[in-house]
Amino acid sequence: MTSDDLKVRFDALGIAVRAGVDPADAANRISLPGVKFTGATPVALRLPEAVAVKLEDR
Repeated sequence: MTSDDLKVRFDALGIAVRAGVDPADAANRISLPGVKFTGATPVALRLPEAVAVKLEDR
C-alpha cells in the first residue's frame, strides 16, 4: 500500500466517521482492519466544553 493509498483510505474513514458510521466497521470496510480508535470525537463534531475536557488528555 502506498502513502497515497493510505491517505485516500484515511480520508474515506474520516468521512464515514463524521457521517455517523461505526468507526471499526468503517475501517474494516475500507481495508484498514486493526486501526485503534481513541474514543475522542472528531474536531468537526466538537462536544460541549464540559464534556470535551475529559477527552483532552487522551
